[in-house]
Amino acid sequence: MKQTITILTFLLICVKGYSQSSTIGFLPKTKEIVLCTDNINTTTEYSRFGLYTIYNPGNQMTGSYLDYFPRTLGANMSIWKNGVNIGAGISVQFTDMDEYDIYPDVLLRLHPIKLLTGKPRSADISLMINISKVTQFGFGISIPFTLNRL
Repeated sequence: MKQTITILTFLLICVKGYSQSSTIGFLPKTKEIVLCTDNINTTTEYSRFGLYTIYNPGNQMTGSYLDYFPRTLGANMSIWKNGVNIGAGISVQFTDMDEYDIYPDVLLRLHPIKLLTGKPRSADISLMINISKVTQFGFGISIPFTLNRL
């Protein structure tokens, strides 16, 4: 558990994505953590683009530094004032130091309060569907400030 908290803190501090809101989510089926930055362009009131990553803290298989990389990196686009986010990315699964599988990843997120009010910076819950090797549902919380701003 200490290792997971350390890695998440490192990711939140060192990744330089500047956003107007952030989402932290959980996919219960595979026990993965979803970290999203929405509205990357902070010079405007509303920006449609963001980034997301999915990390599996229980994936210490190879015993190397590769265990600490997120399994998915992707970009997302929001519609309806960040009420709905559609993301696409690439997932990498390391089976050994020299062997890996690459496959596409899609993350759909729904923020009901943002969708109803039209305010992209409000606090909200996040309902997620991740389509990859396994289709799974998740949940999270969207907060109106950034976690990774230095």
